[in-house]
Amino acid sequence: MASVSESQGFDRAFAGVATAAVIAAIAAGFWVLGTPGRQRDIAADRQRLQDIATLAQQLHERYLGTNSDIPLPTTLEPENLRYDPLTNQPYEYIRLSDRTFELCATFDTDSSTHRLSNRNPTPEAQRWQHPEGRHCFEFDVNEFPTLTF
Repeated sequence: MASVSESQGFDRAFAGVATAAVIAAIAAGFWVLGTPGRQRDIAADRQRLQDIATLAQQLHERYLGTNSDIPLPTTLEPENLRYDPLTNQPYEYIRLSDRTFELCATFDTDSSTHRLSNRNPTPEAQRWQHPEGRHCFEFDVNEFPTLTF
């Protein structure tokens, strides 16, 4: 029969191994998923992409669907703007020509360091890649911009 001290030693060793396993699992989770702050940044960037795609789609519908001879506006009316989810600042609209424009946002992450989705990357998804910081996406009002991620 094992003595009490051997049993206590086994319990302490088991507790040490279990604690180390829990710490390793938590560390692995942060390594794979990122910290909660990092996940919030990624979620905010996804919302920015969704907002930009929606605004580009609205411009496509408005200026292609009505009369293709109407040029894009030089500025957008306040009611047509969309706003950054964290800073509440409007996304930047830049008219490049009668049919082309850019929409710009400031991103918290570099999309090349994390996957935008669990699916395999497609050429359409590549269009939505962005660096950390200010980045502009160019659009042609004749093309419907599909957000795929």
